[in-house]
Amino acid sequence: MRELRGPSIAIAVVAVGFFVLLPFLIPTAVWLVLTGYAVVKAIGTAPDSANATSVMLAVVAVVTFFTLAIAGAIYVIGRSMTPKKRSKEPQAAAV
Repeated sequence: MRELRGPSIAIAVVAVGFFVLLPFLIPTAVWLVLTGYAVVKAIGTAPDSANATSVMLAVVAVVTFFTLAIAGAIYVIGRSMTPKKRSKEPQAAAV
């Protein structure tokens, strides 16, 4: 089981680092998305008030993005921990 120590440590480091940075990443990303929304609204001919549904969907999209990002990172690193399947065909004898 020692061969799985490297990927296990990598998964732990990625997960801990991600969860430590998450309180800073989510508000920053939400602020950037909502700033972009405000700029587009200011340029266009939209009504003055912000649409609550659009703001909520923006926040949900940001949180979903970060959830999928950590899941994808753990999948890519953990894929090396899955043993390779052997073929069922018998191996030819070495000549």
